[in-house]
Amino acid sequence: MVSVEDERTFLKNEQVLDHLGKLVDRVISEKPKDAFALVEVISRLVKNALPSPAVQTCGAVAKAATPEEEDAVTQYVKKTRQLDAVPRDEGGEVVAVSGMTDFVEEAEILSWAGVGFAELESYKIMCSMRNLAKKEADASISKLRFWGKILGTGADYFVAEAMCPEGESPEGEEDFEAPGTPGVNQYTYYVTTDLAGDWQRLPHIKPREIVASRLIKRLFSGDTMSKVITHPFYDGTEAVVLRAQIARINADTALCIKGFLKRDEEGEPTDPPAENAEFTKEVPPPPELLKPASWTHMQPHILKHGRTTHKEIPEADGENDAEVAKMKEEQDADPSKDLIRGLVGDKLTWTIKQTGDPTVYANPSHSTCVSCVRSLTWPGAVCVARGARFVNFYVGYGLQAGEPDFFPPAPPDVQDEPADDGEQLQPPGTEEEEAVATEE
Repeated sequence: MVSVEDERTFLKNEQVLDHLGKLVDRVISEKPKDAFALVEVISRLVKNALPSPAVQTCGAVAKAATPEEEDAVTQYVKKTRQLDAVPRDEGGEVVAVSGMTDFVEEAEILSWAGVGFAELESYKIMCSMRNLAKKEADASISKLRFWGKILGTGADYFVAEAMCPEGESPEGEEDFEAPGTPGVNQYTYYVTTDLAGDWQRLPHIKPREIVASRLIKRLFSGDTMSKVITHPFYDGTEAVVLRAQIARINADTALCIKGFLKRDEEGEPTDPPAENAEFTKEVPPPPELLKPASWTHMQPHILKHGRTTHKEIPEADGENDAEVAKMKEEQDADPSKDLIRGLVGDKLTWTIKQTGDPTVYANPSHSTCVSCVRSLTWPGAVCVARGARFVNFYVGYGLQAGEPDFFPPAPPDVQDEPADDGEQLQPPGTEEEEAVATEE
């Protein structure tokens, strides 16, 4: 039978061996010049580095948490469980969510281009959007995708893009483009700063708000209700500026492979294009996707007055000749652009790169090559394609490259006049030299 003294001796020897092991590890890692002379110093440092009374969490030793920290962890666990929970109705039945893209699959394609999020973050985004689709079931959302992320100084905005039914323009807004129709309000956008929290629906944008957003430059704070303090004055909250920037980014950077959109040959030239049912058989090979001509825009261009289309010019009747002439002049100076317009000549800057195997196979679906079109005009906007599948994605500050500073720089300070040292004594010898010069 082992006595109490023997057990104490064994425990003491075990502690000594553990301390010596940590001492040797410290010497190996730091490599002091004279380790033998510094044994006592290193031993004291190792003892002081031991953790204070601690609690065991998930197999790791951590300091005891305060009540505030424990409450924060509890709230976070509750939110995480709500985020991961499968949507159910009041009767407990699972609610099927339709029309939502699989962002986890899209994130895998984006990862080949070096953009996107980690797997856990992508899964959280997918779960959060699933909860959004259930919450907005009454809005009749037919399509929902993760648009991207706009970085802020206080918090970042996660942005979701939804296709909702057509709506009506508000009263008194003649230039307002109706929701759900081709234009700046074709899609509805939702934002959140916490994936485990609620999503907020952004307001539809007005043309004058887009025009005003082009005159300012502001970093987002993460609070949609905050005031926009900038020069020139902007009459609107941060939610309005955020919605305006999303519309501008979408109009300039939403791309597709050439041939994805196609107009009906029997329809009118002004009819909006539709997806080509034969597109999977007409996908350009990887070498062709390196050319800008193989890519086209898929969102209407925003004109200078904030709309995507011009108003119809009325017929001149003698009284409105000046107004008609002015409208024609404005349309000639800023002509409308086709929705299916190419990258060549769009006055935007792009760069195209590829990763993977660029070999051309008989079956295009066998190709593993990933093409990435990156916008240099809107840093953070990319379009990544693999085979017939392509994804538009944005992560950035919502600012256009080459814009002026946030505020006009102040003029430099007025320089002070030099100090007046007063009268100075005349150097010795100058009086004699002046007298000699006078006598001569």
